[in-house]
Amino acid sequence: MTVDTFKVIISGEGLYALWPADSDPPEGWRATGVDGVHQEHLTHIAEVWGVHGTIV
Repeated sequence: MTVDTFKVIISGEGLYALWPADSDPPEGWRATGVDGVHQEHLTHIAEVWGVHGTIV
């Protein structure tokens, strides 16, 4: 089984998202330096974003 890896990216407006690790982020977004599997990212985003939004 292959495990997809992602990176946490952030927009200039402070929004966080997951992006495939093997792709460059879209214009206006930058990588945060956090790479891993999906659940690791959700944990990281929850820690830095706190209660500011809903994580799916």
